[in-house]
Amino acid sequence: MSAQPNPTLSVALEHVEELARGLGESGDALALRERARDLVTPLVLPDRARHLWRYTNPERFVPVADPTVLAPVAIAHEWPREDDLAAAALIAGGALRMVEIDDTARRAGVVIEDLHRAATDGLLGSLVPPEHGFAEAINTAAWHGGVLVRVPAGVELEHPIRVRCVASAEPVSVPRVLVVAGAGSAFELVEGHVGGGVPALVLGVTEIAVGPDARVRYSLVQRWDAGVTGHLTARARLERGAHFQMSLASFGGSLYKADVGAVLAGEGAQAEMFGVSMGGEKQHMDHHTEHLHEARKTHSNLDFKVALTGAARSAYTGMIRIAHDAGGSEAYQVNRNLLLSEDARAESIPELEILTDDVRCSHGATVAPLDEEQVFYLKSRGLPHFQAMRLIVYGFLGQTLQRLPATTRERIEALVASRLHEE
Repeated sequence: MSAQPNPTLSVALEHVEELARGLGESGDALALRERARDLVTPLVLPDRARHLWRYTNPERFVPVADPTVLAPVAIAHEWPREDDLAAAALIAGGALRMVEIDDTARRAGVVIEDLHRAATDGLLGSLVPPEHGFAEAINTAAWHGGVLVRVPAGVELEHPIRVRCVASAEPVSVPRVLVVAGAGSAFELVEGHVGGGVPALVLGVTEIAVGPDARVRYSLVQRWDAGVTGHLTARARLERGAHFQMSLASFGGSLYKADVGAVLAGEGAQAEMFGVSMGGEKQHMDHHTEHLHEARKTHSNLDFKVALTGAARSAYTGMIRIAHDAGGSEAYQVNRNLLLSEDARAESIPELEILTDDVRCSHGATVAPLDEEQVFYLKSRGLPHFQAMRLIVYGFLGQTLQRLPATTRERIEALVASRLHEE
């Protein structure tokens, strides 16, 4: 029997030129948008037999309205900000709404500006090109509401930078973030995604260029409201001696797919990723991670934990690829899933692609129900059922939660507690 062709859909991207002109973009930016538009006109969806889309229907991420129509909307969104931030930026309603930089960071040359008019030196679209996938191509053709974060060479920031992206009730949000870490710089950046509602769709892309010997801590925290369908892609490229740490926290939305990773392009680069996800009710979460070793003596480590209640579903795929010229590299990957109810389900596919013998690699995955003996033991010591479960889940997620900024960790712990209390 002949194979069925991949489904072809019509996606409206009819106002790319008007969008670029209205935003005051350069000719290079328009050319990138047109290249992306041509890739998805017509839109051929990925083959569902491929593991990256085996558990999630790509049709759910296709906009029903034209995202290239420039119509930023007024949005009222309270953002209580900490006093100890080096800088903050707010993307909401299809536009960059607010930028704040403290005096110390400003004097050091830190730049936070509207990505539409920023000089990106060809970096925009280089780490996540439109060819990466159909969701990334749609974002590249249609994005509006973006921010450039640039930390100069040698600058070390004591306090974090926060970027908040608010999904509106409009049909499509397409934010874009570009981070440039100069050689020898050191800082922490927290990117938070909140808001939304029915029938909100979010297609977001973040690119992070980590210069030689730079040290960057990056947190991607997703706390959308119920009803949001979202796809977020984040890629970092590490030059010689760079150290990049990603913390991934996924809690909100109804349907969520994340595609995150790092390219270790320079000798001695190091990448760590610590992820935590908790789903409840009928949430569907699908995470894909990549560590691509392109240079010698690079090191990556990944630990991703998932806890599920209700009838939630989780799918995880993780790729470690070590190139032929990346001898002397080390890579480790583990995915652990804790099922807190009989109806919760988790799938895990860790992968290795090794093209040289001079490596150390390992990977593993576990899917297990809650240990009732542990619950019984804690209850026998006088703890109520809810507190016993919370203690077990905090112990399971604790290592990753401790790597998040304090204020973010407190919010996530509150979400965990409320979700367990519902059970």
